[in-house]
Amino acid sequence: MNSGAIITILIGVSLACVGVVQAWGIRKLRRTGVASVGTVIGHERTVDDGPLYAPVIAFVDENGSKRQFTVAIRTSGRVHRVGQEVPVIYPPGRPNDPRLASFRHHLVKVGLPLAVGALFAFLGLFGLRQV
Repeated sequence: MNSGAIITILIGVSLACVGVVQAWGIRKLRRTGVASVGTVIGHERTVDDGPLYAPVIAFVDENGSKRQFTVAIRTSGRVHRVGQEVPVIYPPGRPNDPRLASFRHHLVKVGLPLAVGALFAFLGLFGLRQV
C-alpha cells in the first residue's frame, strides 16, 4: 500500500474538516451573534514573506462603545478600501472578539481549506489507484 497516498488523503480530509468546522462556527455566529456595521480605517502591513495587508476596522458595539480590530486573515492586496463599510459580527456579550462577516472573508476561511482538502484527497486517491 502506498503510504504517501494515504498521508495525502489524511491531510486532505483534515483540511476539509477545518473548513467544515469554520463553516459551522460562522453559521452559529450568524444565528446568535450581534451584528454591526464597521468602517475600514486603514490597513496593517506586514512584510514577513512579501507585503501582506489586513484591514483595520472600527465599529460601535451594542453598548455604544467605539472599538476597532485588525482582521486576522492577511492578503497580498488591499481587498477593502479605506472608508468602506463592512459587516461585523461578534458573540453576544463579547465585543472584544469581533469578526469581519463579508462573503469574501468567509470564502477564504471556509472555501480555501475545503478546496485544498478536496484536492489533496483526490490526489491521494489517484495515487492509490496507481499502485
